[in-house]
Amino acid sequence: MKQKLFLLAILFLLTQSFSNAQFISLPGNWLFKTGDDAAYKEVKYDDKDWKYLLVPGNWENQGYADYNGYAWYRVHFQIAKKYLNKKLFLRLGKIDDADETYLNGEFVGSTGKFPPKEETAWNEQRVYEIPPSMLKETNVLAIRIYDGQGGGGLHAGLVGIFGNPEYGQKATPGPAPKKSFYQMTTSNGLIAAVYNEQLDVIESVAPHIFQMYDLGKPVKPFVRYLKPAVEEKPLSAAYLKNTHIIKIKYSGFSVCYFASFTTNEKIFYAVAEGKKEKIKNLDFTFEKDQNDVLYKTLVIESTNNTAQKYFLFSFNDSLHNNTTLLERRCGEQQLKNLLASEVKFMQTIFSKARIPKGLNRSERNLSEQSIAILKMAQVSQHEIFEKSRGQILASLPPGNWNIGWLRDATYAILALNKLHLFEEAKNALNFFLHADDGYYKKFIWKDSIDYGVKVNYKLSVCRYFGIGKEESDFNENGPNVELDGFGLFLTAFSDYVTASRDTQFLRVNYETVTKLIADPILSFIEPNNLIRKDSGPWEMHLPGVQQSFTTIVNAAGLRDLASLLKKNNYGDYQKYFDGCASLTEGIKQNLIVDNKMIKGFREADSSSVLNYYDGGVMEAFTQNLFHDKNLFNSNYAAYEKGLRIDKRRGFSRLNNPDWYTISEWPFLDLRIAIALNKFGRRTEAKYLLDSITGYAKLNFNFIAELYNYKDENYGGAVPMIGYGAGVYILAIDNFYNK
Repeated sequence: MKQKLFLLAILFLLTQSFSNAQFISLPGNWLFKTGDDAAYKEVKYDDKDWKYLLVPGNWENQGYADYNGYAWYRVHFQIAKKYLNKKLFLRLGKIDDADETYLNGEFVGSTGKFPPKEETAWNEQRVYEIPPSMLKETNVLAIRIYDGQGGGGLHAGLVGIFGNPEYGQKATPGPAPKKSFYQMTTSNGLIAAVYNEQLDVIESVAPHIFQMYDLGKPVKPFVRYLKPAVEEKPLSAAYLKNTHIIKIKYSGFSVCYFASFTTNEKIFYAVAEGKKEKIKNLDFTFEKDQNDVLYKTLVIESTNNTAQKYFLFSFNDSLHNNTTLLERRCGEQQLKNLLASEVKFMQTIFSKARIPKGLNRSERNLSEQSIAILKMAQVSQHEIFEKSRGQILASLPPGNWNIGWLRDATYAILALNKLHLFEEAKNALNFFLHADDGYYKKFIWKDSIDYGVKVNYKLSVCRYFGIGKEESDFNENGPNVELDGFGLFLTAFSDYVTASRDTQFLRVNYETVTKLIADPILSFIEPNNLIRKDSGPWEMHLPGVQQSFTTIVNAAGLRDLASLLKKNNYGDYQKYFDGCASLTEGIKQNLIVDNKMIKGFREADSSSVLNYYDGGVMEAFTQNLFHDKNLFNSNYAAYEKGLRIDKRRGFSRLNNPDWYTISEWPFLDLRIAIALNKFGRRTEAKYLLDSITGYAKLNFNFIAELYNYKDENYGGAVPMIGYGAGVYILAIDNFYNK
């Protein structure tokens, strides 16, 4: 292995031919300044006092938590003379919301619209052709950005200079299912790495699987752009037997990438296998970030003229000292069977899991891969931050939601319960029961109204930082205060105890669950028998409305806990049954329109109102709050008109013209499939299941956050966990075990 210091590694990549790397990398740290001044684009502008931010990454996560408005990025870089006057393309990943991009002071391109007619383009990949005369040996790239709300900046995707305009993401023509995603993840709950199929490169290896330690403290990778030093392109890229192991096949050899579950250590492995003479001389190139990067290599020969060459990568930082660990791990006895042991580890979980019988091959593959993804997305019990352990992320990288959302995680826990993977489910529940929370008991915003929870409570009102601390994102209306997670947690908790028969877990946590989770729900009930105004399941921010989804899932949660307490002879269950009854009556009186459908929120007075149709109301049927077949059928008919994209495609989340909202949501398709199946409409349920399965089959068996409205490509965060792998497991179990 040849060590490459950061700058030397950049120079190496900058001098590679396009036939090899197909891409010129740019530094990972860029200069940043809020505000707006046309002088910022000039080559000679003095930017020595600007701050450095990691790219890609939202600026909110790097010290600018509540900032919306204008900001600029600048980066200085050099390229080899041989690339001048060639047809090249600048890729900037995804920028939130709109950008104007300048190279050496000259305009290159723009996407989205700036005020006063602002228009977001946060999910669009930026690709700008570079005029041949514009690129120099020494360059300054400057990007003007406007962010209206939420995250801001160069937040995701590949950043660099390419010889092909489509390189990095292909806009495959035609409808789904199709190949539209090209990144894979491997993780052991401790570290996470992302492989890019088109570049044949490990984009990054991070020291944790979550994206943020705490406010303003992003997790930075310790290795970037790791790739074998070979000219040939890979023949295929896939997960090895549906595990966490990424296997890349070349002509004459293969490489497997993984983080190890069997050793539970923060070491990243690349294992080359093939003919001895080929493997012995194989090497890797990489860039290292600011961490102290550690690496070792070892060749293990076999008797049939083949060999394995292990490449081990780790790091030292202020929290970890892995020098001795790496020395100890890099021995023939320790490594000889490690790859096989990793495969066996995950296959043992598959055999242990309660996967339904009767699945076709594609459904079985997606179910197994979903189990592997659930495992990869849960923070290990060996993580250095004790309160982080057990946390389940909303998505794995490269998806942008490497954050512990309460709502998403409850669906993952329900899936783990269904699979009888009770240890993982219990660890996830314990994360919530021991996390650092309670920060929004009182919250007064600009209008002097207290939007806080108002009572002592034990769950986040939104999500969690990686270290296990309650978090809520802000906009000009304040934070998200979401109350649906309380009910969803009670359902997941009750389901775990019932399925696992772990009544000791109920005894240990009885006081917390009743007094700090269930009793707060009772305090949320308004005189009209609905849960009070909140931000809701789609993070609408304050002041909120009386959301149907919030009332539905809290009613179901109270019912589930009451049933559990009654079954186990706890005497105070009746008040929770009563709370469920009150909320159910509130739905009937305030949310059901003409005895035909449930509208999205109480204040919506006509079908022309945005969010009048909310796909989340289907939880009333999936969670068995309503059993009336006529009501379901009329509700479904109304929602087919209000939210179905077309006859072939599934459902958007709301009747809202925003591109993100009206894209197809696999999460909703899978939840609606359960409701359809419950009411005997199995053919329609299977159609939605088959659609998700068929699309995932072509994209590493990942389930996306959404399918883009215009092109049907995978969009949003990929792969999704609770809203992807979890809900697929639940839907497939419901269909085959009905």
